[in-house]
Amino acid sequence: MSDIEERTEETASSLVDQLGSDPLLVAQGKLDQVMLSYLVGSDKIPNQFKPALFFLVQNDVVNKEKSYEESVVNNYFKLLNAIGGRHQEILIKAENSKQGIPVHIEPAPEKPGILDRIMDSDKVRDYERWKERKDLGLE
Repeated sequence: MSDIEERTEETASSLVDQLGSDPLLVAQGKLDQVMLSYLVGSDKIPNQFKPALFFLVQNDVVNKEKSYEESVVNNYFKLLNAIGGRHQEILIKAENSKQGIPVHIEPAPEKPGILDRIMDSDKVRDYERWKERKDLGLE
């Protein structure tokens, strides 16, 4: 392998690092939290979310002298990604993709409710198949 090929291989970058982010954020070496976010219903937000958001915002405003609005937006999206370890899953999948390991990006199906169990057997069957794959470590 020539010297040029070795240098190119070392400095090659992946699009995973950018994820469609604003070029100004990428140039600053920052991640775009909005692009990584996953909005959930209020019934799926854990009890720890509100106190964690309050203390993160308070710390930013008081100690880091950020504006209230900037702090709320940044911390809100960070915490949304923390629900259920979603951000960790994204990073692991991104790293696997960079290394050439196949990645499944199919979202997890919603857990069927009581009415679904009565009226929508397909939804129940799909969820049970997904749950099996997850238990086996395939998801």
